[in-house]
Amino acid sequence: MLDSYDSIEFDTIEYLATSGGLGSPDSDARITYYGNNGMPHILFNGGSMLVGAGTDVVDGTVYNPIVQSMLDDATPLKLSISSFSFDALSGHVTVDLELEGDLDNISSTKLRVAVLEDDLISGGTHYHNVLRDMLPDQTITISSSGETQQITIPFTPDNSWVVEKMRLLAFVQDDSSKEVLQSCNTRPTPDYSSRYYVLGDRIMIDSGEVVFGESALFNTGTMTDTYDVSLETDSLPAGWGASFSYEGADQTNLTLTMDPDERALFNVTIDAATAAEGEVVLVFHSQSGQAADRRITFKVISPEVNILLVDDDGGQDYESLYFMPALDDVGKSYATWDRASTGLSSAVLENFDVVVWQCGWAFPTVDAADRAALSTYLDGGGNLFITGQDIGWEMDDEGGAAAAWYTNYLHADFVGDDSGMLTLDGVAGDAISDGLSLAISGGDGANNQDYPSDIDPADASGSVILTYDASRNGAIKVDTGVYKVVYLAFGYEGINNAADRSALMQGIIGWLSPVAAAAGDNIPTKTMLVGNVPNPFNPMTEIKFNVGINSRVKLGVYDVKGHLVRHLDQGMLVAGEHSAVWNGLDNSGRTLPSGTYFCRVEGAGSSESVKMMLVR
Repeated sequence: MLDSYDSIEFDTIEYLATSGGLGSPDSDARITYYGNNGMPHILFNGGSMLVGAGTDVVDGTVYNPIVQSMLDDATPLKLSISSFSFDALSGHVTVDLELEGDLDNISSTKLRVAVLEDDLISGGTHYHNVLRDMLPDQTITISSSGETQQITIPFTPDNSWVVEKMRLLAFVQDDSSKEVLQSCNTRPTPDYSSRYYVLGDRIMIDSGEVVFGESALFNTGTMTDTYDVSLETDSLPAGWGASFSYEGADQTNLTLTMDPDERALFNVTIDAATAAEGEVVLVFHSQSGQAADRRITFKVISPEVNILLVDDDGGQDYESLYFMPALDDVGKSYATWDRASTGLSSAVLENFDVVVWQCGWAFPTVDAADRAALSTYLDGGGNLFITGQDIGWEMDDEGGAAAAWYTNYLHADFVGDDSGMLTLDGVAGDAISDGLSLAISGGDGANNQDYPSDIDPADASGSVILTYDASRNGAIKVDTGVYKVVYLAFGYEGINNAADRSALMQGIIGWLSPVAAAAGDNIPTKTMLVGNVPNPFNPMTEIKFNVGINSRVKLGVYDVKGHLVRHLDQGMLVAGEHSAVWNGLDNSGRTLPSGTYFCRVEGAGSSESVKMMLVR
């Protein structure tokens, strides 16, 4: 990994247990601090833990997407080491802190300095970045923007340390979350180096002209450098546009010369003209040729999209290789969300009829924040398809709130981590799986199914849809009357051919969000708008619409440019006639001007719009 990043951009510590011969009591203490209950573990930024690193750590390439997603996170803290010595009589390190923004949770935030050594040999293996000593924690006394603090820590070097192989790594850590806010080290500063950040969300659900938060590029090298700044727009749908602003002017390409410590600021804008998803990439290229390109991805998802595919597989490409081709066959619009890049909230999820959450073989996945967002989404009538071979094992192992969520929302009983089976059969008469026989190894699948789990329904709302054999089950569906869930205790990506992946996906999405309704004497056959009364209106109008089947309905008001100005989301509604009142205000409570507006209703796979005239 260090070959991909310069000496001040990325750093690492190896905490080796004393039982292995190269560890130290301080390493043992740090392992306990992070709650590691097995070896090996990898932690990124202090709070994102991956269990069972194994041979993947040899070159680290599988983890590159995770590192990339964290490089542009903004921090309020500048950190530098201004003086240090490994002299036996005057060993010390002096760390300078400066706040560019307010520092939250100061009572739980500490400065820590690790003493590291490279090129240690044990059992014929070379180890680098090995913790030899952790200096005493230091209290941070500054909390407001503009404040500075200098901390000097004396220490006594050990006689066994090889000074030429030693370095110091200082980092500020919030103990409440274990997040590392900033770090620096005693490696020489490169001649050419850059850092960057982005403020705000990098994925937004919106339409029309969408402006993202501030992006910044820093020249952190010792030399003046010239940068080519460009915007890649190849992934935008037809009719969409994009640009970035610099010093008040819109650009798509720009060349900047920057002195050391100089900063340049940008804002990316995407014009989302149709119902789709689109993304652009802001690229920083150093003309020196000695610094790697850095890339920031921005995405807009229009509110009309039906399905959200959550990519939570730890940097694999399963979403594009296996899930997206099958979703193309479903016939509904969908968008993707990189969970490693941006967290999810219930406010995001509630925009979609169905959420497809694919975990691959990564863990941890579906963490406490994810579970809270999914709980709210499901309680509001959402529909979830979730798949992964270690979801049950992980939540059962974590216990507590995780295990309770597994039972209460997935309505599953975790029976065993490994069924030992790689074929499954559908259940006769089941709406999803009748007639299906699946193999989850070989073919063009991911071939990653080492631990397909055995599960049972936890209560009467769940039923088995795929079995390994007469006594072991691999998937269930759940209908609580409020929300629906389909849970595969194996990885969907393991299915060994595209035809079966497509058939299963169509069955799942069709059951979660059916497109047709059973006719009834007084029940509409589809979700549709009747109209609004009065029209024209001032200041209020009643919008009448029909719901074809019990389903989650989205109702919104849009201006003539297609911008969503007011949510009138009704949530889960029963089949029949309904109405909502709009008072001519936007989502912020501001009075909208006279003009033409459109009301759109979406539900049960259909959508309709009606024109409304507001006359002040």
